[in-house]
Amino acid sequence: MNAIEQQREQYAAQLRARFEDYKRWAMAHWPVTDQPLQHSAFIAAERELELITGSMLHPGRKPDGIPAASAQPGQFEEVTPAPWP
Repeated sequence: MNAIEQQREQYAAQLRARFEDYKRWAMAHWPVTDQPLQHSAFIAAERELELITGSMLHPGRKPDGIPAASAQPGQFEEVTPAPWP
C-alpha cells in the first residue's frame, strides 16, 4: 500500500471512529426520554459515510476493493443484467 492509500485508509478509520463516538453521544444525551433514539435512526447517515469512505475516497475502485475495469483506457464494465431464464 502506498503512502496516499495509507493516508486515505487512516482518514476513513478516523472518520468512522468519530461517527461511532457521535452516535453514542447522541443516543446517551437524547432529550426525549419517552422515545429513545435507536441505532436505526442512523442508517441513512451510515450509508452516506460508506459512500464517503468508499467510492468518494477511493475513486476508480469498486466497493469491495477490486479496481474497476473502467480504470483501464478503452475498457468498460458490463452492467446489463443477464436475461431471465
